[in-house]
Amino acid sequence: MKLKNQITLIILALAATTSLAFGQEQDTSQPQNARRSIVGTWVVTRHGVDCSTGNRLGPDFPALMTFNGSGTLNAYAIAPDGSTPANNSPEYGTWKRGSNPQFYHFRDISFKYDGNGAFAGSGIITATVKLDADADSFTYHSTIDIYDASGKLLFSICGKATGRRFE
Repeated sequence: MKLKNQITLIILALAATTSLAFGQEQDTSQPQNARRSIVGTWVVTRHGVDCSTGNRLGPDFPALMTFNGSGTLNAYAIAPDGSTPANNSPEYGTWKRGSNPQFYHFRDISFKYDGNGAFAGSGIITATVKLDADADSFTYHSTIDIYDASGKLLFSICGKATGRRFE
């Protein structure tokens, strides 16, 4: 009789957990709460702008950006300035949500190398992002500071970008 009760309890427990698992709809394509935030991978189109006038400087160029749930980000892009992938590191940085849930701020850094592979300097992007209401696209305005190998600021430019969520 004791064995029969144990088997009955096991069957009831399995039935209960199975019905709970199948009774809940889950969207596993995005982490929970990521859909309404910047968390995820984005296909981005960037271009430089004159900081004073807002006029476009140069052509658009693509970038990939991943905003991780931990508040870090990774990005990769090659600006149309004659650089090659061998002369640029990926971008690494941090992001945080602004006081309005549609706004975010990020800051990232990448390194540049000369044709011989020697460190030539860095670029730091500081940006404010506006996530669109659908949470599947964004725009941002940025400042890009370019430093030489010794850390001396050479110049600053501004940029704009649009992004769409990669799914």
